[in-house]
Formats: sequence, C-alpha cells, structure tokens
Amino acid sequence: MRRYLVGLALLAIVAAACAPESSSTSAAQPSGSETTAMTPTECAEAQSSALFEADTLTIATGNPAYVPWYGGKSVDGSEWDSSGFTGDPHSGEGYEAAFAYELASRLGFTEDQVAWIGIPFNKSFAPGPRDYDFAMQQVEATEKRAESVDFSAGYFDVNQALIANEGSPAIGVTTLEGLKDLKLGAPIGTTSLQVIEEQVQPNVEPGVYDDLDLAIKDLNNGQVDAVVVDFPTAFYGYADTVVGQFPNLGGVQSQFALAFEKGNPFVPCVDMAIDEMRADGTLDDLKAEWLETDTDVPTFS
Repeated sequence: MRRYLVGLALLAIVAAACAPESSSTSAAQPSGSETTAMTPTECAEAQSSALFEADTLTIATGNPAYVPWYGGKSVDGSEWDSSGFTGDPHSGEGYEAAFAYELASRLGFTEDQVAWIGIPFNKSFAPGPRDYDFAMQQVEATEKRAESVDFSAGYFDVNQALIANEGSPAIGVTTLEGLKDLKLGAPIGTTSLQVIEEQVQPNVEPGVYDDLDLAIKDLNNGQVDAVVVDFPTAFYGYADTVVGQFPNLGGVQSQFALAFEKGNPFVPCVDMAIDEMRADGTLDDLKAEWLETDTDVPTFS
C-alpha cells in the first residue's frame, strides 16, 4: 500500500471519521463533513494499523469456493481446487473474487497485496479474534450474526431458490405447503437452511451438510428431494431444474456483506468503497458480467 506523510491534524480528522460506531446489523456508515473530502484509500491508510498483516488485505472465504462466486483455474501454490463447480479466488474470476480485487484497488492495495485463506462457513460470523481482515463467502447480514461480528455495507442483494433433478417430487410444487413433506437439504449455518426451517417448516427432518458439495452429492444420489441455494447459484448446473424461489425472510431484502471482528475500525473505509461501487454502477457491472439469473422463476406462495 502506498504510504503517505500525514500531518497530525489531518490524521486526527481521518481517524475520527473512520472510527466505528455500533449498529444492530452492520457497521455504521461514515457521515458528515469530516468525510466529504476523504477517499477510501485515505481512510484505509489512516486505519492501516487495524490490518491483520501490514500492507496486506487478508480475505477469508470458503474452500471449496463455488461458481459463480469464484472461478478460473488454480494458481501454483494455491490451496484451492478448481475442478467441477469450484474455482480459485486468486483468479479474480467470479462475482466475489472480482468484487474483492476491485474493492482492494479502491482501498489502495495492489493485486499482489491481496492474500486469501480458506475457512469453514460458520467461522465467518463466529465471535472472537481473527487471523484475517474480513470473511467473504456469501454471508448474509442478519441481526443474529451481527451480535458476533460487524458487517460492512451490503455488496449483493440475494434471495434463496430450490433446485431439484428430473423425477423429484419437488418438480411442479408452487407453494411452501407443498414442500412440507419433502426431504430438503442445505449446508449448515446458512440462510438456505434457515429458509427450510422457518419458511417451509417441514414435516421431514432436512438434510444438513458441511458444504454445498455434499448436499449436491446427496441430491444426485436421491438422498434428498431438493436443495436450497442462493438464487444466482441455482443456474450453474448443480441440478436439472430451478423449481422456485423463496420470499424474503421476514419480508426484508437479504444482502451479502463482509464480516469483520467486532470493533474493527477498518469497516467504514470498506463501506466507503462499497458505496462508491454501488453509486457508480460497478456492482451492477459485476453482476452482469459474472452472474446469470432468470427473473421468470416463480416465487413459492
């Protein structure tokens, strides 16, 4: 990261503007006249002491990392396997990987200053200290999770969908009531599983898996009738059919957000960069480039 010689008065202003505030679901957005002339890079420089590793933006995501959020071929020395439905975050391909490198650039980091580590999904929003700066693996910001972590501004609006293979009794179902007697599956700790438990409230115990790969294997083996996934994920060949999509939990639009350790002063700097990306159309461009969706998929009533 570029280093700046900052006067004490300016540093005090920047540090005050970037100081975190409490929030029930996410870190507070920087606001007021103190931030009007500040760039995300300047904010990141002022808060560089909060980084896990100096001059490095360390990002945690899942391993495996799934299409369409990650893609490309594995690089030498990478711990990620890019076979099947998975990719390597180092490639910069896929919505989240591309978003990460754009975010890093706006914070003043080069590509070589971005480091990736693999973690289990549930660790993304577990309380306690971290050996990375933030987690990014399709983590929806919820009030319950925000009790343990600080969330950034949302970088993707998302809902859930049901996928199934030909011959499944899920095919043709149009109502939540019609799903109650089916064996549904989802990875543990996910909003997908929450949808099954809270919206479907099934009569059959759902299949709960450590990751999506295991859920899809049981779907293909006929051990579950259908699997709940993030809506964009549903269109990338994991199953034969996208049966339907679910209404938003609690009637509130869900968003993916970055998960930080509580009190991390770097959060407002990231929020500034995300807000810029939303305002200038970059998030829309990334969605158009990396995601395929079908808006005609019916919503379960």
